[in-house]
Amino acid sequence: MSKIFKKFSHTLSRMKKETVHQLDLFGQLPGFTVLNKSRYTSNFGFFMSLIIGCLALYYLNSEIASMILKQMPSIYQSEIQVVETDPYSLTNSNFTLAVSIASQFSQPTKGLNKYYNLNISQCTRQRIRDEKTGNTTVILDCKQIPIETCNMSHFSTELQKKYFSTIRFGTVQCINREYLKNNPLILQGQFNALIYKYLLITFTPCRNTTEFKGCAPQEEINKILEAGQYNVYKSDYLTQFEQSGHPYQQIITNEFTSFSLTTSKTIVHSYRIMSTQTDQGLIQEENYLDTNLQQSEWRELSDFYNNQYLVCHYIKLDFKQTNIKRTYIKLQTILAKIGGILQILTMIVGIFLKPIIDNLMKFEIASSLFSYEDNQQDQVLSSGQMLSVEREIQSPQSWKRFSSFFQSDDKTQSKGKISQTSCLEIFLIIFGLKKLKHKQFCKAKKKIIKNLDIVTILKKLQDLDVIKKILFTQEQLEQLKKRPRPKLWINKQDSIIEKDIPKPEQGFNKLNLYSSQCSEVTHNSQKAQTLFKSYIESQFLQYFNHPKQSQQEIRGFEKQQQQQTNTHLLQDQEENQKSKQINNQNDPSPELQQLEKKINLDISIQQ
Repeated sequence: MSKIFKKFSHTLSRMKKETVHQLDLFGQLPGFTVLNKSRYTSNFGFFMSLIIGCLALYYLNSEIASMILKQMPSIYQSEIQVVETDPYSLTNSNFTLAVSIASQFSQPTKGLNKYYNLNISQCTRQRIRDEKTGNTTVILDCKQIPIETCNMSHFSTELQKKYFSTIRFGTVQCINREYLKNNPLILQGQFNALIYKYLLITFTPCRNTTEFKGCAPQEEINKILEAGQYNVYKSDYLTQFEQSGHPYQQIITNEFTSFSLTTSKTIVHSYRIMSTQTDQGLIQEENYLDTNLQQSEWRELSDFYNNQYLVCHYIKLDFKQTNIKRTYIKLQTILAKIGGILQILTMIVGIFLKPIIDNLMKFEIASSLFSYEDNQQDQVLSSGQMLSVEREIQSPQSWKRFSSFFQSDDKTQSKGKISQTSCLEIFLIIFGLKKLKHKQFCKAKKKIIKNLDIVTILKKLQDLDVIKKILFTQEQLEQLKKRPRPKLWINKQDSIIEKDIPKPEQGFNKLNLYSSQCSEVTHNSQKAQTLFKSYIESQFLQYFNHPKQSQQEIRGFEKQQQQQTNTHLLQDQEENQKSKQINNQNDPSPELQQLEKKINLDISIQQ
């Protein structure tokens, strides 16, 4: 049971760690550096980033201005079929209705209640269903609305006053303003709805009744109404969604139709409900609803005269309703658009800019690792100088060549620095306008890419493991594994030599050295190199020729080599002390004292 419990707890712990590992959105990958920076940056890339940022700021400014001024809204429109609707009230402020009769030459025809009758009615058609029997009873009730000759007091809005200021009011009939104020006109529903309300305007010849005897003779009526025009002044609305306030503008139009005593004309006049919801919020939704009526249909039907009316005009609601959603851009939408634009611009510019930046980075890396010479002859001379220094450094005349080698190296470094500071020259090299240096750059780039290859790195690590096994015994390898981690010192010198030698004396000129001291230093270093080389060769021979040799023989060989090394080093130290005494008597200069101190330190370190 304990093993099962341990296994179960171990599984839970592993699942917990894996869950944390997979769901951590802020996990960081290990980062490498290039030229002591987390990422390579250049002035050219900064300039292009500045251009992209300016474009993004310009777009942000234009979009914020559009958001504040409420410009360019997004509009969504849909239509629905309506049967049952809420009552829509028509008042003097949102609806205009006036009727007049004119001759066929558009001259006003006077004679209301003498030659013709004009009636405006509010009709209500109601369906009442009996729940017990299931029968439906239809009740139609039309109430006549009092009318009178229009004057400017019937109009309250500036639009109405401006429009009717040029109209002759002799025969134009309006609804009584007091009645309209107390009893607004209502439009509701469709013909098959439970409640259907509409307006009915009838134009008929004047007829005498038992209650009214004021009509003219029939011959005179026939002469006046033989032909003419039926005019209606009515309201309509224009859609103007670009306005930040109300999306509609009210207008007044005049519709007319001809009539005669031989025809009966029916006019179906429909208004559609336009419902507009406007979101004016900058961040959150702030909806405002506007509703009005727009004329959707004016349909005329003619038939033979039916001895009832000349014109029967129905004003009703359309069976369609238009719903409009109007929204303005919000702040979060602007920021999202800017983010997308920045990504697109960065991607487009990066297609052309990334190869250039990559070459600039590799050029700077190559400049820090290699030097660019003007011609191939200089490279051959410098390599020849290096060989002559290595072979003839012990001769008295070798120091002149040695100093000239350092001078040429300094010149090369100065040239490299100058090329690094010249952006124009860098671009000329990258784009191949300087062929020789471009070839050198391509060669250096190939070396860098090859050395950064993961296979090359793993091979070098394997070679290091092999060399460690060759150079060290098993006990030494174990001691290397158990070595303590290095401590971090804040004010620690780079080496013992720099710690002992003052800073003014560290950079003294190499040309002041005498050839004898230089040859002595070279002689000592060559002895140490010879001993170390013989040790390495012996270790390689033991590793390849005697792979199964016992550790005791290897240790004995190491002790023998160490004793020989110590003997040679002690002899070298005695010779150095003697030469030191002779040199102090001949030339007790501070530079020579400093050099002797450095030699003693090197020998002590080698021991």
